[in-house]
Amino acid sequence: QNQGNNVTTNTGTFITGGGNADGFDTQTLNASLFTYDDINKRFTGFTSANGKNTKYTPLKAGVAYYMFVYGDRTNTITTSAPKNTVISSTGTLLMGDQAYNTSSSNPLTGVTGRFTILGNPFASPINWATIPKTDLENTYWGWDPNLSSTGGYITVTTLGAVTLQAPYSGSTGLNQYIQPGQGFFVKTSGASPVLTIREQDKISNFNANAFRPMGVANDISLFAINLQYPNGATKVLADGVLAAFDPSFTNLPGTEDATKMANTAESIAILNDTTSLSIDARQLPRNNDTLFLNVSRLTKPQYTLQIFAQRMETSGLQAYLQDRYLNTLQPLLLNDTNNITINVTTGVPASSDINRFRVVFNTLIVLPVTFTSIKAVPKNKDIQIDWEVAEENGIQKYAMERSVDGIHFTKAGEVTARGNNSPESYRWLDVNPISGNNYYRIRSIQADGKFLLSKIVVVKMYVDKPAITIFPNPVKNKQVNIRSDKMEKGKYSLLLHNPQGRQIIQRIIEHPGGSFNQIIYLPKTVPAGMYYLRIINEKENYEQKIFIE
Repeated sequence: QNQGNNVTTNTGTFITGGGNADGFDTQTLNASLFTYDDINKRFTGFTSANGKNTKYTPLKAGVAYYMFVYGDRTNTITTSAPKNTVISSTGTLLMGDQAYNTSSSNPLTGVTGRFTILGNPFASPINWATIPKTDLENTYWGWDPNLSSTGGYITVTTLGAVTLQAPYSGSTGLNQYIQPGQGFFVKTSGASPVLTIREQDKISNFNANAFRPMGVANDISLFAINLQYPNGATKVLADGVLAAFDPSFTNLPGTEDATKMANTAESIAILNDTTSLSIDARQLPRNNDTLFLNVSRLTKPQYTLQIFAQRMETSGLQAYLQDRYLNTLQPLLLNDTNNITINVTTGVPASSDINRFRVVFNTLIVLPVTFTSIKAVPKNKDIQIDWEVAEENGIQKYAMERSVDGIHFTKAGEVTARGNNSPESYRWLDVNPISGNNYYRIRSIQADGKFLLSKIVVVKMYVDKPAITIFPNPVKNKQVNIRSDKMEKGKYSLLLHNPQGRQIIQRIIEHPGGSFNQIIYLPKTVPAGMYYLRIINEKENYEQKIFIE
């Protein structure tokens, strides 16, 4: 709290949750600092109401807190533009081996299956892989603020000489080296847990790789599944899981695995029996083996499942992603990265069902058709769609589907299948593209109604269209004024999204044609900041960036 200094920039932060007499900043009574309650498995506010204070509570090495950082102290806590800050502590360096057990000053829980939160007691990184542990799992869980838009848990586990982390992308911020000032969870697996962080566990190097040593880790077959969502032109890693395969592992949940700690936002886990895991150590896959995925808290309209494998090409099996909502079975490449778009529809619970996805390992399944390529290119004012298939079998027709947002598709055309059990090429011309992004996919339909979807392709077109004016911009008093000199008659959807892709409002507008004038009154609870306003229908797609004061 920087001794209450509200003038010096980029230093200190507010801590709220109580009265000034207890040392809290009193802009709100809502807690910004939390401790962990292992009995009820939740964080509890460090507040005056809970008998806590910041005035007489000293910082102690090895004691960890969960904290929301408002930024430095020069703004109020409600600012939409917080300033960077450096939070520092002073005191005598702690030296010597530090032992934690059920009776230490910072005790471990003695109840099997419960978690204890600790902090790195040293002003040096420590190596989780070398720290002695008794009646504790070989896993720690840490919070990575770079995961998703609000942060999420990273699981780090040691299996002999190998260290694994999930989600695994090569860019997540935590690994086996616990940083100075970093808090982490450990899980009790027996009645007398002991964790001893020794001087010799200190290390001086920082390494962002997930596996140590590389030579050993490369001998393990890995299967990574990451959940991502779009943020402009980039994708944000929300969460991920990892399956590790080796003959020495067992398929039942146990000490080789890492329990899942659910995130506050999007979360993905592997369900093994009734246990949710972030790392599942298993025997080499056999025919009909299945990874049951639990994907929860899907609040955005679109996500990507990024799936890639290591050293699994020689398993003799094919991996398939089963989508129980779309009733599809999609083969997965084991020597390349698979990026699979999934859409979530508001008001359709099955599209966000926790058990929607699973990965099945099986001998090669002969699908009725395989899309070998699909592409879309502009042709003057039209868009040409070309696709190729291999060995059609029982396919009746192909339906061309188009979307203005890559989420909601409608049928735009149809081509009869030739029905040959040989490679075939098809072409279709869209003579009514919209201005902006045009998304396409092909639905191959069998005589019995079953279908298989191709991947999605997109073409951006520039077509003359009436200008849309939004005023004033920045928007004042939560009132958005929209005007256009001419717009075609039809039903339009007006959507407002934040930069993370979360839909804030949706309005359906029946426009009779001609001049377009619309006033949208935003809820008073919409925070100030940048947003994207879209006006769309089956033919048009307008998007403009706005700022709300």
